[in-house]
Amino acid sequence: MNTEPAGLLLSKTLCDEMGDRLLALARAAGHPLRLIVAPGQPGLALSAQDQASIRLGFFSRDIMQGSSKDAPSPASRAFFDAFDAAPHAQWLHVCSAGIDNPLYQHTLRRTVRLTTSSGGNAVPIAQTVVGAMLCQSRGFTYWLDAQAQRRWQPLAAAHMARDLHEQTALIVGLGPIGREIGRLLKAVGLATIGVRRGTGAVPHFDRVCGLDALDGLLPSCDWLVLACPLTPETRNLLDARRIDLLPPRAGVANIGRGELMDENALAAALRDGRLRSAYLDVFATEPLPADSPLWTAPHTWISPHNAGASPGNAARFNEIFLRNFMHWLNGEPLANDATPAARDGATATRN
Repeated sequence: MNTEPAGLLLSKTLCDEMGDRLLALARAAGHPLRLIVAPGQPGLALSAQDQASIRLGFFSRDIMQGSSKDAPSPASRAFFDAFDAAPHAQWLHVCSAGIDNPLYQHTLRRTVRLTTSSGGNAVPIAQTVVGAMLCQSRGFTYWLDAQAQRRWQPLAAAHMARDLHEQTALIVGLGPIGREIGRLLKAVGLATIGVRRGTGAVPHFDRVCGLDALDGLLPSCDWLVLACPLTPETRNLLDARRIDLLPPRAGVANIGRGELMDENALAAALRDGRLRSAYLDVFATEPLPADSPLWTAPHTWISPHNAGASPGNAARFNEIFLRNFMHWLNGEPLANDATPAARDGATATRN
């Protein structure tokens, strides 16, 4: 039995809400735990004893609240100031699905496990994306434009999209979000084609292809949905050349990362009528600069990296952490492990 308590860095809110449960789980597993409340503001230091005892950290939704990719909240910066300075840190769990947040990069460079909450907000994100796609397919972009100008203007035939059962959605990235988008679109009649590294069958998808097939698929799709992570392979995936491969009837939805696409080329295609519409939730720079051409691109809906907004997210993220906490206590592999060592089959330890 370990006698030196492992320190867990977490928010005061979660310490109050989950502390007793975490302590009981650790005690039952024979691994003493010490709860350490993260500083709420940069510059507030932990005691030397607390700093040295940190083995685990949970970057939860309540800490991240108010952050954007390029403008972290004070509480977020304070959390990482403390965790990054912990000499014996072993594992960090984060409330996001991706790992490209600048705050995470120091952890990824260390011999520290980093696990994500991938899948925790897949359902609300998919519902938002599909809602936007259905509205844009059914003419709402035109009706809302007319309403803003107080014009009674029925939808002209030239602006009508094909019936849903005649449309094809091409979804790049088949993680939890991409799969849920495919399930919902299939339910309302669209044909679904998935693009990912592997090509095995996936429920609710008519076909699954590799990334090398993308160019050949673009000319026949009605919707291109970017739901993949940002990697060297996917950066600028939707560049000007590929935008030109899309038919004028096509719409684009991006809930992956802004760097997946050439924003200026997309705005130009929308402005020139070479694309039908777009729904965008993520951007290369966040907040989106006021001078971005996307703000005024025709038939374009923008949300501020908020497609997954849901009052149920925090509880889902917490449960993902708790399941991983049990894995950690038992010396088992961690779910959603984003560290390079995870590919080698290594597990986190409690030493």
